[in-house]
Amino acid sequence: EVQDNMISSNSISKYNTDYRRYFQDTEFEKMEMSRITEESIKVFIVKTVKEQRLCKKACKTMFGYIKNTVNSARINHFIDENPMEFLEARQFYKYCEDPKKSVEKRIVSDSDMKLLSVQFRKDYKKHPGYIPTYAVHFASLTGMRVGEISALSWENIFNSYILIDKSEIYDRIEKRYYIGRTKNGRERIFPVTKEIQILLSMVKKAEEDRGFLCEWVFANENGRIHAPIISSCIKNKCKQAGIEQKGIHAFRRTVNSKLRCNGVSSTVAASLLGHTEEVNENYYTFDVSSLSEKTEQVAKIHEHMF
Repeated sequence: EVQDNMISSNSISKYNTDYRRYFQDTEFEKMEMSRITEESIKVFIVKTVKEQRLCKKACKTMFGYIKNTVNSARINHFIDENPMEFLEARQFYKYCEDPKKSVEKRIVSDSDMKLLSVQFRKDYKKHPGYIPTYAVHFASLTGMRVGEISALSWENIFNSYILIDKSEIYDRIEKRYYIGRTKNGRERIFPVTKEIQILLSMVKKAEEDRGFLCEWVFANENGRIHAPIISSCIKNKCKQAGIEQKGIHAFRRTVNSKLRCNGVSSTVAASLLGHTEEVNENYYTFDVSSLSEKTEQVAKIHEHMF
């Protein structure tokens, strides 16, 4: 209840979901706070991690809920000592599952991108008024988050750059969409290349011809196109192109990895994608270079060795 006054409704919704997932109807939940010990916490965490096959991130989240609840009990003098004092989340990581996906599942390969490009062209010819396809294509060129694409307005499109300062957010409690700030709360710019310029011109013409044109870049007869529609569209495009299903985030990882493999620093790449350098290094950078590119780089080294 204390936290509910300091966080968004979506965070409250997540807390409620996590409560049901980790604690509801367990013996641990029913224990009096004064009877909870370091040992009982250890047993509960290990048991839950194993039974639910939690990954490290989920384990850390659950650990945090217990720690903050115990801290609250200590602050309010329900207990005299903190049974979490000598515990750390990483002590339980050895019991966690490793959900790492292969690189191929997390990015869009050059061959798959070529097949998607063919599919885009087919769609523009057969269904020029279906705007979600343009949005998916736009995601492949920019690596923008799907919420940022849905919230993009024409006033943020300039000759040489795109100003990204908004994102669509879905309130899970009130069950409504609204325009909020970007994920990190900061605005950023992304350069407009020739390919992006051509695509945006196609979008504007398609919307003008059908009376869809409004303040939002991606809109149809019902107004602004919401993020789930775009996310669903990429899955359909993959199916039509005959490739493994990907999410919009795969484009984000691919754009970043291409930049990094081409020598762009993590500082610049993180700035373009809108996250920290640490996140860039740990979650968005993959080796997307081909064997021929690797061969060329090794050959250059050999030239200076012999």
